[in-house]
Amino acid sequence: MENISGQLEEVYSPIIDKVEFGSGLSIPPEAYSPNREQHEAGIVLQYISSEASIMKNGRVLGVTEEDLYSQRLNFVFGQAQKGGKAALMSLHRLRPEFWGQKKDRNLFLARAAKEAVHELGHTFGLSHCDKKSCVMTFSNRIADTDRKEPRFCESCWNKIEAAWR
Repeated sequence: MENISGQLEEVYSPIIDKVEFGSGLSIPPEAYSPNREQHEAGIVLQYISSEASIMKNGRVLGVTEEDLYSQRLNFVFGQAQKGGKAALMSLHRLRPEFWGQKKDRNLFLARAAKEAVHELGHTFGLSHCDKKSCVMTFSNRIADTDRKEPRFCESCWNKIEAAWR
């Protein structure tokens, strides 16, 4: 969590004051699909959103170890409310060992940081970016996450700054 927090502070520093850790929230039991052995991201995100609704200007990023899916996709690394206050990410498939690779803490931390920046980018109103190196490009596979940079391209950053004003 400290790595994610540090990356968020570094990337978003011109527009945010601080990153804080909150108390843990339980995933609502209705989000779990026993047939899939996964949790539906939309249900979890809605729950996080209800917790975030009391905040004035902040954002909430839920981080879970659970495997997530959405109605349209077999799995998701995360999901967020575009222009909203809540985002969600899963660490489950970001671990190299999930993909049959040897354990690599640095690779895992890099992936987690990119996913956190990406999902919070959606809360600032960003859509997916066509520039493959931009952190806002869609990750359909873990190789997509590995390829992108942990930062926004100039165009996406300009959109965040404009939305924050």
